[in-house]
Amino acid sequence: MLMLATVSCQDFLDRDPSDRITEVQMFSDIENAEAYLNNVYTYLPDFQYNYEDLTGRYKLADCTDEGAFQNSASLTQTPIDFNLGNWNPTQMPMQRCWADYYSCIRRCNMFIKDFDLIPDEVSAGGASNRKQRLLGEAYGLRGFYYFMLFNMWGGVPLFDKPIDIGDVSSTQDVKRATAEETVNFILADLQKAIDILPAKHDDANFGRFTSTIAYALKSRLLLYWASPYWNRTNDKTRWEAAANAAREARTFAESNGYTLALTYESLFNKAGLENEVIWCKNSVWSESYWWDIYAYPLGYTGAFNVDSPIQEIVDDFEMQESGEVPVLGYDSKSNQIVNPKAYDYDPLHPWNGRESRFYSCILYHGAELQGRKIDISTNGLDQINIGNIPRTNYFYKKYLNTNHNMTTHSGQTYRRFAIIRTTELYLNEAEALVEAGPENIPRALALVNVIRARAKVKPIPSGLSQDEMRERIRHERRIELCFENHRFWDVRRWMIAEKVDDKAVHKVSVDDKGNITYQVYQNRVFDNSKHYLFPIPQSEIDKNRNLEQNPGW
Repeated sequence: MLMLATVSCQDFLDRDPSDRITEVQMFSDIENAEAYLNNVYTYLPDFQYNYEDLTGRYKLADCTDEGAFQNSASLTQTPIDFNLGNWNPTQMPMQRCWADYYSCIRRCNMFIKDFDLIPDEVSAGGASNRKQRLLGEAYGLRGFYYFMLFNMWGGVPLFDKPIDIGDVSSTQDVKRATAEETVNFILADLQKAIDILPAKHDDANFGRFTSTIAYALKSRLLLYWASPYWNRTNDKTRWEAAANAAREARTFAESNGYTLALTYESLFNKAGLENEVIWCKNSVWSESYWWDIYAYPLGYTGAFNVDSPIQEIVDDFEMQESGEVPVLGYDSKSNQIVNPKAYDYDPLHPWNGRESRFYSCILYHGAELQGRKIDISTNGLDQINIGNIPRTNYFYKKYLNTNHNMTTHSGQTYRRFAIIRTTELYLNEAEALVEAGPENIPRALALVNVIRARAKVKPIPSGLSQDEMRERIRHERRIELCFENHRFWDVRRWMIAEKVDDKAVHKVSVDDKGNITYQVYQNRVFDNSKHYLFPIPQSEIDKNRNLEQNPGW
């Protein structure tokens, strides 16, 4: 099984001269060649992102309308900078991704370049030829990291040969490819991976790139490319291509055993082993330890409670009986605007009667955890003031080990973060079908209702307009995939970040008499003239003035 460290192992070819082996020596040994490529898996996304100096972590959910980063505002390059609009080409969260991802691409390029040096070796590890399998992985991983760069920056410089990005002379004349050129390059890499790799590996190679992963990433890429940010003229052929890619990926995945889990809650505590998980990251054991430390309420001694959901995501989980979202927003005094159709919502007991996924994803005042109820009331066990840091008073439950003792750390279990689940392919296909034309709504409706049936929530009714169905699918994606690193990118490709990430977001409070009130937690800022894309780091612009900066930066 492929296991990864939290921080990259040192590249064999980048060691000090006294410790260096030659390129020919490296790739003339298949064990060395495989170890070299294994480094590329280190930077796969996880449930938490690292600070730029690697001293802490945060969730991508905290950077958008799902969560909040509860730490000192004096820290830099954290979600707070996204939330308040305080980021720029010199200093921003996720800034290291540019160099990290290009480092991974360089390794893939080096592997592809020296592929012929690697000796043949037949393997029983899920592919007929180990050397050929590794080549397919190199193409697939290169395509993936270019996709991640595309998400952040749009069109980027494209390299299909190893170039030392630390050598200014080798990159100073490099220009950015267009967004379309970047998309086509990624599609070509994914197709090569599809042509080479098997649909899945055995346990010895669990977590490695497969053709199923390539199909799924192709679906995600074409969906993003068809979306409003990149498709300003609403070219229907892009949506049709996205629908076809999603259907192809979904049917291929399911025919190879990647079927929906029987229950939603079972997906996040079985170490990524449910059939529905198409790709997950094999992090070191301690990584999921930090998931718990950062999420548990402060009343559980040893917890940090750095990440928490905001009130707005809580409000979007439907009521079980009516199938309606209970709260539509807040007035100027932070009073809830209750949805009159949500007849089963009781403002005095706002967390009762919600759909099942709510209880799998969020912990709240009164929820049971390790033999007691969470208490965020004025003098409650979980109402602890550390450094005057404001808190939303909700807690992440998704991926949480509820048996992990925060003091002794007994009960800690290993979990893997799902980068791709089969559910996403259902939602990708449904979204693309609806956007391709209203005549496709019945097919899209059937796909979404499969997901809702698994969660035991009311089906979406027939007879909806294209606009209504679009909103229902976006809502379903928000709930089903919450906190899984989708929403941050979704609100950008849909061009709704200027609405959902440019307003006040809320927290909850409970007084000593049990009265529940809501307050503004943070006034968030999103500038639609520049925040949809990241700025290229200024350090890269300084090295190469041919790199055109993104608009507004």
